[in-house]
Amino acid sequence: MRQRHILLVGGIGGQGHELAKATALGLRHSMIQVPEWASAEQAANTARYAVLDYRDPDEFLPLVRDWHAADPFDAVLSFTEYGLEPASRAALELDIPGDNLAAVLATRDKTRTRALLDRHGLSPVRHRVCRSEQDAAAFLADVEGPIVLKPPAGGLSEGVYVVESAQQLTERWAWTTSVSGRRSVLAEEYLTGPEYSVESMSRHGTHEVVMITEKLTTDFPGFVELGHQSPACLDPGERGAVEDLTLSFLDLIGQRTGPVHSEVRLTPHGPRIIEAQTRVGGDQIWEMCQMVSGSDQITETMCALLDLPDPPRVPQARAAAIRFFSCEEVRVRHVEGVPDAERAPGVVRVECTLRPGQELGPLLSSADRQGYVLCAGDSTKDAVAKAEAARELVRVDCVPLTTAPARRSGT
Repeated sequence: MRQRHILLVGGIGGQGHELAKATALGLRHSMIQVPEWASAEQAANTARYAVLDYRDPDEFLPLVRDWHAADPFDAVLSFTEYGLEPASRAALELDIPGDNLAAVLATRDKTRTRALLDRHGLSPVRHRVCRSEQDAAAFLADVEGPIVLKPPAGGLSEGVYVVESAQQLTERWAWTTSVSGRRSVLAEEYLTGPEYSVESMSRHGTHEVVMITEKLTTDFPGFVELGHQSPACLDPGERGAVEDLTLSFLDLIGQRTGPVHSEVRLTPHGPRIIEAQTRVGGDQIWEMCQMVSGSDQITETMCALLDLPDPPRVPQARAAAIRFFSCEEVRVRHVEGVPDAERAPGVVRVECTLRPGQELGPLLSSADRQGYVLCAGDSTKDAVAKAEAARELVRVDCVPLTTAPARRSGT
C-alpha cells in the first residue's frame, strides 16, 4: 500500500511539531519553510524541503507543481498564520484536500470579518475603516467612548491600541499605522468584559468547540497577552452563549476542515467576536487544548483530510495555565532560579530567554516576551497558582534603562 504524502507549508514557530505528528501517523511529508524559521532538523526529516517565501505565489506555486508531478501529495496543510492562504491555493491548484480558502480570506483581513458579520447581523460591533486620523477622530466622537485601533491584518497583538480621548489619538494612530504598513486602520468600539479564546475543530463543515480559554493581557493602551488558563470558569449559560456564537461564526465564514482560534469578549450584551484565525491557537494554547481536552487538533486535521480514523482523545490534565516572562524597558543584570522553576509542582515546561546584558524595550507584541512557564493542575485555579508560583522562582535582577528605546514598529 502506498504511503500517504503531505505537504506542510510553514510550521508553528518553526519548531516542527507538525512533522513529529505526521511521522507518528506514518505519513511521508515535505515542507516549505520561510528562511527565518528554517532548521537542519526540519530538513533531515522531510522527503523534500525548500526554504523560500511561500507568500510569493510566483515562487511558491511552480515549486509545488513540480514536486507534485514528481511525487504526488495527498493533502496540503498549514498551521501557521501566513501559510494558510498559500496552502489553500496550492490545494486548489493541485485538486487535492486542503482547501479552506473561503474561511482563510474571511478571517485574515479583519475588515472583511466585520463586514461579513454585519451583513448577517451576527455579533454587532460598531466599527469603521479609517483612512486618516481625521476619520478616526470622527469615529471616536460618534462612539462617545474608548475605541480600539488595529491593523486590518496582522498578529501577535502588534499595533492594537485603545484610544480613550482625542488627546491620545495622534500618538496611537502613529503607533498603529507604523505596524500596519499602510494608512488604512480598523477602528472599533472598545468592548468591556472578560476575554476568551475558543478552540474549535471542523470536519467537512461540521463544527465542534473543544476548549474555551481565559486570557490575561496587559493594561491599556495595548493588549499583549501575559497568560492563559483553561478550562475557562464560565457558568452554563455563558458557556452556551459563547459556543453558539462560535458555531454560527464558523458556518458564516465557510470553515471546512481544521482548527479555528476565535477570540471572544463576553460583554454585558452577550458575547462578541473580536477576531479569528483558521489555525490552532498560539502561545501554546494548542498544547493546553491537547492537555485538557485530549484534542490534538493538528493530528485530527491530518486524519480528517486523509480519511484516517480520528485519534483517541486522552486528556492529560484537568486544567492548564501558562504565564509569560514580560520584562520591559530594563537592562538584565542576572537571572537565576530557572532549574528551581523546572522542578516546581505541576510544571510541564519552562522556557526562558532572559540573559545578562539584555536591554529590553517596551512590550509591544507577543514577540517581545521572554519565554513562559506552562503548568498542569487539578483545577483552573490550581493551575494558575502553580504557574505563577513557578514563574516567581525565576529571579531577574534588572535596572531601568536610563533612556527608554523609542516605540518601534513591528516586523
